[in-house]
Amino acid sequence: MVSKNILFDFDGTLVHSENIMVAMYNELVEEKQYKEISSEDIERLRDLSLVEKCKAFGIPVYKIPKLYVEAKKVYKKHISSVHLKDEVESMLYDLKGKGYRLDILSSNDVDIINEFVKGKSIDIFDNIYSSNNLFGKHHAIKNYLKKHNLTKKDIWYVGDEVRDIVSCKKAGVKVIAVGWGYDSELRLSEEKPDYLIRKPHEILDIL
Repeated sequence: MVSKNILFDFDGTLVHSENIMVAMYNELVEEKQYKEISSEDIERLRDLSLVEKCKAFGIPVYKIPKLYVEAKKVYKKHISSVHLKDEVESMLYDLKGKGYRLDILSSNDVDIINEFVKGKSIDIFDNIYSSNNLFGKHHAIKNYLKKHNLTKKDIWYVGDEVRDIVSCKKAGVKVIAVGWGYDSELRLSEEKPDYLIRKPHEILDIL
């Protein structure tokens, strides 16, 4: 039986938010004596692990969760600068037209994502969930399976970061990694996702 449930990550997978992440980071660290990030740093950072990224900018790893919580509070005022990745809109409508259930599971806040999808005329998702845990998305995936009475074989997860792949493996679900997000193809391939794609419509070919 074909899996008809697709669970998407949000930032980096469906939308361009890299530049506002840079702006938010620099706003947050302005008084914390950490190094600022420029737009030119984004591509270089894609090849680094989280620990390496922290080392590059002098941030203690243990402070990442607190910074992330603070960043989400700032994100909403930058929402107008976020836009969809190329070809994502048509891919989503093609999947919906073929009868797939589309949900979002993100570390971002539900109300922020809701505001975005409604404003961009892609309010076609059945549900939007927040994992509320930067490194514990596998717990949220397991809760999603239980809530919807699904087995591990019933869903695909689509994400752009190594932590997405790791979480999916912990939860025992299939994962499609996208090469256009926050982590580079090299970093993603090292974690051996079920599939690694470069264009949104490759998802339809896989399914």
